[in-house]
Amino acid sequence: MVRPFARHYDSIYADKNYDSDIAVLSALCENKDFSASRVLEIGAGTGSHTVRLASRVKELVSVEIDLDFAKLARQKIETARANVRLSSDPLEQLAGGVFDGAVAFFHVLNYIAPASRLPFLEALSARLRPGAWFVTDLWNGDAVVRDPPRRETRNKIHGTMAIQQAIAPTLDIPSSTVALAYQVDIRDGDNSESFSEELKLYIWKLSDLEKMLAQVGFSGIQFWDCRKFPAAATNDSWQVWMRAIRQ
Repeated sequence: MVRPFARHYDSIYADKNYDSDIAVLSALCENKDFSASRVLEIGAGTGSHTVRLASRVKELVSVEIDLDFAKLARQKIETARANVRLSSDPLEQLAGGVFDGAVAFFHVLNYIAPASRLPFLEALSARLRPGAWFVTDLWNGDAVVRDPPRRETRNKIHGTMAIQQAIAPTLDIPSSTVALAYQVDIRDGDNSESFSEELKLYIWKLSDLEKMLAQVGFSGIQFWDCRKFPAAATNDSWQVWMRAIRQ
């Protein structure tokens, strides 16, 4: 049984512009032709980025360690693309040779605990050929501390569904974490469902990320403001895009 948050994930985030993310990736890779590329996706979620990315590349290997999300992604991928392999193994255990590029959408890096950061980046570096790109988006820790996330309620309509998502964030500066407590209420005609989900995100200082990436063999590390792309990131950029090149 898939938990409610995963089962309703695509409806909750139906307003997310997945195509825009793919367009940013293309721009950060200087609009290169990916048709002969072998690409690694880290954090497939339910597969919405996956199917879009797969249409542009020769081969895509996607990692999703959350088994509920992986089940949903697998269903979506099987009906859409034949050039995708989905793995639920952690990146450190992933087999399958080297890649021409890697991408992690929807601030996947913020789910990696501090003790796991260096092993993760080492595993990523080991799976990329020299000259390969790594693109991701993430929260800028310094900006998050200066301007912490606030409580909010989002109301959305998706088809016949009315969705209310209440978000209660808790910033813990000593542990560099943000806990997001979600309460979701869904109405669809005479049917209703309510459930909760809590996510823990770990915030990175961009300077720390840059040093760690350099330590494992990346260079050319650059940051852009997600909301003002293609403007360069500043200290106040809450969410950023990053590109790094494997040496």
